[in-house]
Amino acid sequence: MRHLAQHAFSSPPKTVRTARAFAMQALDSWGGCRRRDDIRACVSELAGNAILHASPDGRTYLVRIIRHSHCRHVEVHDSARQSSVRMPPPSLPGETGRGMHIVQELSDDWGVQTAAGDGKAVWACFRRPEALVSRCSCEH
Repeated sequence: MRHLAQHAFSSPPKTVRTARAFAMQALDSWGGCRRRDDIRACVSELAGNAILHASPDGRTYLVRIIRHSHCRHVEVHDSARQSSVRMPPPSLPGETGRGMHIVQELSDDWGVQTAAGDGKAVWACFRRPEALVSRCSCEH
């Protein structure tokens, strides 16, 4: 069974907090999730990246949370024309450049999908610990 929660956000930076709260409310409405902290961190990173790099001129970005029986799937849709994300080598100094490395470490799988029209969706999948699958295979 699949459940979907989605919400569009404007691009000021403080909406990252609101996007994160939206994702947590969706998980709570479905009975919670053991991967809650991982999902919260990844929603923060993906929403922050959408604001910083991919939603120019105040365009909105969309957060979508999908509950599959064996995993939770997170997508952040933005209006960027490029269909890739940068993953610079992580470096100790500096305040940026580690977001997608965090997503890669906390999620079971992640990727980028070109969206209809302009834009892309960056997604991350979180397998339920008790799921009998070795890899996340959510539809994205």
